[in-house]
Amino acid sequence: MTREVVALASPENRSLAGFPTWSLTTRRQLWRGHRTDNGPWWFASSGRGRFDLAEPRGTCYVAFDERTAIRETVGEVLATAGVIPHDFAAERSMSRLRIPARRILADTCAEEAADFGLTRELCTVTPYEIPQRWASALAGSCAGLRYQSRFTTGTSPNAAALFDDAGARGDWAVDDNAQPFAAAARRSGFTVGSVPRTVRIVQPPG
Repeated sequence: MTREVVALASPENRSLAGFPTWSLTTRRQLWRGHRTDNGPWWFASSGRGRFDLAEPRGTCYVAFDERTAIRETVGEVLATAGVIPHDFAAERSMSRLRIPARRILADTCAEEAADFGLTRELCTVTPYEIPQRWASALAGSCAGLRYQSRFTTGTSPNAAALFDDAGARGDWAVDDNAQPFAAAARRSGFTVGSVPRTVRIVQPPG
């Protein structure tokens, strides 16, 4: 194996007993960008998310700060073009949330997590098959994961994937003053506009 090959392996046949955990309390403010017509507490099981669980379980992705929530919501388009498309923003809102009760999450950012075969590739590798297997394995003992968002830099954990029944949780409190996504993005210093149809690539000198 070389360093160009993904080192992260599937967790099957590996004991995860004693995997490090972290407590997400009701005091922690969370941020989530979401489709306005869906509401914020949506637990996905489509398989399109990095840590999606299979039905009847699902995963809801939240961030610990607003800028991370924006980057996670927009994803690759923002990373490559530097602009949030008007049409995308118009369909979404930004909510500030708190969970209804304390949850114990698997801490994928803890130093001890490496002793279980976990690497930073968990939050960067594509496609999502292996991260989803890790989520499924850890869901047996934890109510979610604490992790580092793929679309941000820095050293601190800044996001969580929460596990629950698939679909909407209408019994969890929502943000009565959810902001239009475009307004939240501009407030945080992002540009909302038209994404260029083509990008000119300039060959560096030499």
